[in-house]
Amino acid sequence: MSKRDYYEVLGVSKNAGDNDLKSAYRNMAKKHHPDINKTPEAEQTFKEISEAYEVLSDQNKRARYDQYGHEGVNSQFGGGGFGGGGFDDLGDILNSFFGGGSRGGQRRPAGPERGSDLRLDIELAFKEAIFGIEKEIDIQHSENCDTCHGNGATPGTKISNCDTCGGVGQVKQTQRSLFGSFTQVGICPKCQGAGKIPTDPCKICRGKGKVDKDKKLKIKVPAGVDAGARIRVPGEGDMGERGGGPGDLYVVLHVAEDKDGIFERRGNDVYTEVSLAYHQVALGDEVEVPTLEGFTHIDIPAGTPTGKVFTLRGKGVPFLGTDGRRKGDLHVLINIEVPKKLGAEESKLLRELASLHKPTNKSSKVDKNHKNDDDSFINKLKNKLHINQD
Repeated sequence: MSKRDYYEVLGVSKNAGDNDLKSAYRNMAKKHHPDINKTPEAEQTFKEISEAYEVLSDQNKRARYDQYGHEGVNSQFGGGGFGGGGFDDLGDILNSFFGGGSRGGQRRPAGPERGSDLRLDIELAFKEAIFGIEKEIDIQHSENCDTCHGNGATPGTKISNCDTCGGVGQVKQTQRSLFGSFTQVGICPKCQGAGKIPTDPCKICRGKGKVDKDKKLKIKVPAGVDAGARIRVPGEGDMGERGGGPGDLYVVLHVAEDKDGIFERRGNDVYTEVSLAYHQVALGDEVEVPTLEGFTHIDIPAGTPTGKVFTLRGKGVPFLGTDGRRKGDLHVLINIEVPKKLGAEESKLLRELASLHKPTNKSSKVDKNHKNDDDSFINKLKNKLHINQD
């Protein structure tokens, strides 16, 4: 595997001065030191940081690196030795980690560590999110092994001190640098910091003390949730290490559009449109309109223009945490449906009607800047609500 660019490792430019290098190294060393950062990649990252600083803080090595790259340095780091390269206060950094340095001495085994949180994404139907629902979900997480009860040993067998770390849970590695030897302390790779290992590992979990299990859970989705909402299920994440408790499960919700294409949702308000015949809006009528809970009737006054918006208060989506006591609104956009074909009788009547009215032929100004690339009824509503809303 090719090595990363040293400047990239430290996050500095190629023109960085000594103070910039030193500051970058201090910050990254604190962040990635394996005794502080327990992620699996921390140790390797810390080695890369130390190697990069040792080269770039030495003028001769830096010059060879700038000209020839990694081959020009020709140094044997032995998998990540780290030296000071003039970094006199490296001990100060480690003192801030350990409260007194890490040069030798016995350390306690690592304590319990909480398990990882898990994420599960699910999709809700349009009305499931509006009215709420109880959902059954399938997850897979790690739990304590039922056979060994989490200690990793075959029942009836002993658990002994780890022969790699001597029961302290950590191992020391001495590295040589330009300014002498330095001892690095890290978690024991064999016992993972526990300090003890089973003499006869459990056959079910292979000594890990944990197994992956499939599980069914029921979660309650409250009324009014929207896309992106999260539901936390405590204790249903992965089991922790060394007796640590489990993490949590986070269920992330995605909401489908209305499958019938009748409603669109914006927050707690809902939008729909109703097409009416020209005689209904001309003469007035009582018409049936859809709502989230069925149909209702509204009165259409005579002379209602196309684009008129009627707002039904409290017919929208419930607000979270109100138990349905507070809801958004339903906005109904009226469209006038013009028949594409007319029968002979209809044509005759319309001509007679037309003879009774003189055409107005009124002109309106054209907005030359108007773009007609998005004429969804939601945008029509947004344009109409502030002038036509009752």
